[in-house]
Amino acid sequence: MGNPRRMRPDEVEIVVARELRKAGVPLSRIRVLARRALAPGDESEYAIDLAGTTSAEPARRDVVVEFRNEARDVDAAVMNALGARTPPAQPADGPRRLEPAEPVSPMAEEPLRVMVSTTGFDAAAVRAAKSLGVMLLRVADGREAFLRSQWAMGGQPPAWVPEYMAELVDLGPTGEVRYQLIVSPSR
Repeated sequence: MGNPRRMRPDEVEIVVARELRKAGVPLSRIRVLARRALAPGDESEYAIDLAGTTSAEPARRDVVVEFRNEARDVDAAVMNALGARTPPAQPADGPRRLEPAEPVSPMAEEPLRVMVSTTGFDAAAVRAAKSLGVMLLRVADGREAFLRSQWAMGGQPPAWVPEYMAELVDLGPTGEVRYQLIVSPSR
């Protein structure tokens, strides 16, 4: 199917929104803020910054996402930089006449920070993410991720398996980085 390192920048917003919703993050909106080159002269290595909000009332939260498509694993320095990032101001949704006359109180909770990588994370980055409260996702080839999951029955995965799927990133009991396919919560 698809090699995550070949993911085009125009696919990132859709894949990230879909996989965050599968992970239980109730997004009401998400948008691309900026695209940055990670390696001079190499278009295949890039980072995309996204921002959005959750739809869970009454405790809406800002969401800050950094998507990284690079050959090396994400390290702790990149994770600490994301942990220090603040969400941008959210633009008004409607015409001026429909905006509230009184200022809306700022969001009370810390923003949800998410790092998405097409290659993975080193163990120090996962430990830093745990201490900072950053959610980690690795984009994987959909077919291969499904075959590694507990739902695989051998042979070919079902036709509905998308080209890219995300895996939650965690540390195993002995400190190794492990990846687990996201299961959509049942409703």
